[in-house]
Amino acid sequence: MNQHVFGAERRSEPSPGETQPPEFDAMTWGAEQALKAMIEYQVESLRFLARRTYCNLEFLRHLRHCAGWQDMAQVQQSWFKECVGDYGEELARLAGTGFQLARSDFAPLQGLMYRRARGGKGQ
Repeated sequence: MNQHVFGAERRSEPSPGETQPPEFDAMTWGAEQALKAMIEYQVESLRFLARRTYCNLEFLRHLRHCAGWQDMAQVQQSWFKECVGDYGEELARLAGTGFQLARSDFAPLQGLMYRRARGGKGQ
């Protein structure tokens, strides 16, 4: 895993007399959520690409065993139907991931934005 992913978990705490504006906490939370979303999309995309690459390899292996052009056309039609179906399913998965992320709980963000400043009066 790369250093940016691990670095996102680190939090810098203000020194004892210093107050930190809630906007900075909210921006940090937002950046962490964006990073998590990018990682989810990346993992899903790589799974799909690996699966499609394997299917393409199998398609080429099947083509090698074809006796004539009719066999080749049948293998190619089968591969194309599978390919279109896979891309449709992947699009649905990515859209589902997007909707799931959009429905995320924003309570932590509200807590960060509307918290009282440490040692200060309400805002």
